[in-house]
Amino acid sequence: MSEQRRSFLIIVVASFFFFLNFSELILLPKYIVYLGLSPADIGLVMGAFSITVLMTLPLAGIFSERLSRKYVFTAGAALLCLATPFYALVQGMGPLVFALRIIQGVGFAGAFGILGAFVFDIAAPGSRRYLLGILTAINISTHAIGPALGEYIIHARGYPLFFYTAACLGFVGVIAGFFLPGSARTERIPSFSPARGLPHMAAALVLGTVFGSQVVFVPPFLLTRGIDDSSLFFVSFVAGSLMVWSFLHKPLRGAGDVRAWIISLVFMLVFPLAVPFFEGRVSLMALALVFGIGYGYLYPTLNAYLLDIYPGARSLANSLFVWSFNLGMLVSSLGFGAVSAAWGYETAFLVSGILGLSMLALTLRLRDR
Repeated sequence: MSEQRRSFLIIVVASFFFFLNFSELILLPKYIVYLGLSPADIGLVMGAFSITVLMTLPLAGIFSERLSRKYVFTAGAALLCLATPFYALVQGMGPLVFALRIIQGVGFAGAFGILGAFVFDIAAPGSRRYLLGILTAINISTHAIGPALGEYIIHARGYPLFFYTAACLGFVGVIAGFFLPGSARTERIPSFSPARGLPHMAAALVLGTVFGSQVVFVPPFLLTRGIDDSSLFFVSFVAGSLMVWSFLHKPLRGAGDVRAWIISLVFMLVFPLAVPFFEGRVSLMALALVFGIGYGYLYPTLNAYLLDIYPGARSLANSLFVWSFNLGMLVSSLGFGAVSAAWGYETAFLVSGILGLSMLALTLRLRDR
């Protein structure tokens, strides 16, 4: 096995189990509903995580330019993992649930904020975008595995075991983190001009807003439609993302970045614009599949483009991309929760879809590579 393949395999294992821990907690909004709280409360709890991520991501990027990236990742994965079982003690809105979200926000920023830089460190220039796409697709697959496993555990044994299982899976990612490829330390922080990547950061912000509104609020929305198993959405979403990097990425790349981004954006926005009108599980799965195709191509290619712009500061660039994406997640958590509480989930989904159309204008600012 070549050194590149070995290093990439370790990155995949560490990232996969880190995201299994994270993805099981996608069902946290259902636990909040179980405790008798409102959609607005869901937005506040999930928003606390996003605010923390936004505050700590720049620091994670700076530290990872001065320290070995694998230690920054491992520390972040450990924080996410160690806080997870304590959700079993949460009985309502209070300091504990917000403290746990803050701790996990710091951990998520440290681990996820620099993952893309690992790939660019070990990959040849011609394979970087493809490997980043593969890693993204594998990470997205946890959004099906984690919620599906979580739904089974919740129905079979209840929420406490659900949280304990998520923590155990995350611990595997912590152990794998110690075997990640190291990265050289720099004597000083390289020069960095955020203005060069502003169109990509703006696109990432909108992408995070649309993605967050679907992933966070689809599970409680499905409860209003009599569907208590949200894994249907996540499995179909993941299937679409895997299709992209199995065989759809070549024709999309051949169309040029701008056209490929526009096509993918249209695919992604079909879900929020149509989901208020869907009827039955088959329609839900079809819409989620198309949503996965669009998102599965947009996220890694925009991320890779930004890393190419800043070759001398990839940790900072990756943190900046994730920062923009999570700013969108925060907007969706707070805004979608408030709109849902006032006018219902259906109206909120339509608003997020219409907002996503603003990415059409942003893509016109991005030149073909």
